Amino acid sequence: MYSAMLSLKDKKVTIVGGGKIAYRKAKLVSEEGCDLQVIAPHFVEEFNEFGHSVNKIYKNYEEGDCAGSVLVFAATDDVQVNELVGRYCQRAKILCNVVNDASLSSFNTPAQLKRGDLTISISTAGNSPSLAAKIKKDLSETYGEEYGEQVKLLGSLRERILKSIKDESEKKEILNHLSKLSYPELVEWASEYKENA
Repeated sequence: MYSAMLSLKDKKVTIVGGGKIAYRKAKLVSEEGCDLQVIAPHFVEEFNEFGHSVNKIYKNYEEGDCAGSVLVFAATDDVQVNELVGRYCQRAKILCNVVNDASLSSFNTPAQLKRGDLTISISTAGNSPSLAAKIKKDLSETYGEEYGEQVKLLGSLRERILKSIKDESEKKEILNHLSKLSYPELVEWASEYKENA
């Protein structure tokens, strides 16, 4: 499978299902600023935390409910409903993840470790979600919360360096050097750079 990061901001995303798995999918995509609708006759209590940011539609799935979506999750506990959603999305050429059937899915969701703008994705192509979760846990011990701040600082420094230094090889050398620094070293470098600018 081809790996890509999708921008879902202001795009329609549909989740069919109101259980725990559907909730976990909603939790992930709701952080992306999408127009999220979730279709189910009943919802687990956890959905209440979304307030009005998620459009909950209390009904059984009907064909066409996913029309206009760029991304769909079929996440019910009913195999037949999930299959109907998957088949519709295949015909409509909509990216769809059917939680219980990889053959009907056009994408799978990797385990993700997020630290601000740093995202590390781990996928076993559905072969072992447990292994992906273990690797995520291992990585979380290596890449702490400070990496979010480090990435943010690297971004602002990169912008300033690209504007202020004309020589391409010098730019590349400095940016490569900065990526190897620890967060405290980077903060110190940024402070000195600001003073000398």
